[in-house]
Amino acid sequence: MKKRLLPALVLLALGTAQVAHAQANLIRLGINAAILANRANKSGAVAEGTPLSSYQGQTFPMQRTPTEELAGEKGEKTRVLEAELDRCHSALVSSASGPICTPAQLAALQTAMRNLAKAKSINMPAYQQEANFYLAENTRRQPAATPAPATN
Repeated sequence: MKKRLLPALVLLALGTAQVAHAQANLIRLGINAAILANRANKSGAVAEGTPLSSYQGQTFPMQRTPTEELAGEKGEKTRVLEAELDRCHSALVSSASGPICTPAQLAALQTAMRNLAKAKSINMPAYQQEANFYLAENTRRQPAATPAPATN
C-alpha cells in the first residue's frame, strides 16, 4: 500500500509546485507591470487627450484607434492588440474577483504588445499602461499559492 501511495504523493507535490511556480510568475509580472505603469504615469508618457477609464478609483488610458485609421500591417496589429485589451476590460468589469487573463490570454496579450511595438505605433505608451493596469489587477486577484500539506 505504501509503495502505491508514494508515487501519487510525489505527483501531487510536483503538480502543486508547478501551480505555485505559475502563480509566482503571475505575481512577478503584476509587480513589474505596476512599476512600469507608475513610471509611465510619473513621466507623463501618455499623450494629453488620451481617453481615460477608471476602475475602483484608479484611472488608466483606454486608447482606441478609429476604424478608418486601421489600414495596412500596423492597422492589423493595432486591431489585434485592441481586441485583446477589450477582452481584458470586459473581464475586469464583469467580475470584481475573477481572473482577467488565463495564461493563454496573457501570452496572446504579450505577443500582441510585442508585435505592435515592432510596428512602432505612436499609441504604445497608452496601450502599455492599459495592459499594465490589467496585469496588475489580474495579479491582485490571483489567490496566494498555498503550500502542499506535509505528509508523514
